[in-house]
Amino acid sequence: MRNMYRSLMALVLIFVSAALVRAQETTTFPKIGFVNTLEVLYGTEEGKKEIGTVEQFMSEKQKEFESKGTELEKLREQFINQQRTLNPETRNEMQRNIEERDKEIKRFQEDTQLEINRRRDALLEKMSEKIQRIITEFAEKNKFSIIFLRDQSQPYVAASLDVTQEIIKIYNERYPLAAPAASQQQVPAQPKAGEPAKK
Repeated sequence: MRNMYRSLMALVLIFVSAALVRAQETTTFPKIGFVNTLEVLYGTEEGKKEIGTVEQFMSEKQKEFESKGTELEKLREQFINQQRTLNPETRNEMQRNIEERDKEIKRFQEDTQLEINRRRDALLEKMSEKIQRIITEFAEKNKFSIIFLRDQSQPYVAASLDVTQEIIKIYNERYPLAAPAASQQQVPAQPKAGEPAKK
């Protein structure tokens, strides 16, 4: 009886082991990937161009802001140096002028920041739809179960799981920058006096 029980258990173990082996052979682990969205934004040709436009706008506004600040500082210095010799009416007028300039600079700074944010948001909206479409098609074509979006705050992702460069390559191929149009057609050189015209 004991021997029969042992034989039965041995057969059960054999069947269980075989089932586990088959399960391991047929089970496929999900294929996952990661895309650094900021890297795509800064790595594509379109992204570089659009970001360059925003940065140029920021640079121009920064120069304007510094110019306004320099003018305000000059007015303040002038007021400090002359306030003892100014009559009350002129002194009050200069103070009001300084306060007005100060408010103007603060409004300028706030308005500029709002415009920068608006341009950045427009850029992200414009490119994010294209990026998402490419990621979806890439995932379906390469049998990915899921592709996570990440940014620089995530400390580490294995290089084998990062598909950012593939997405950048596809984006540049699909949305190439238009070549700059020639400003004017090349005009053939005129023959010098006494020389026959070239055919």
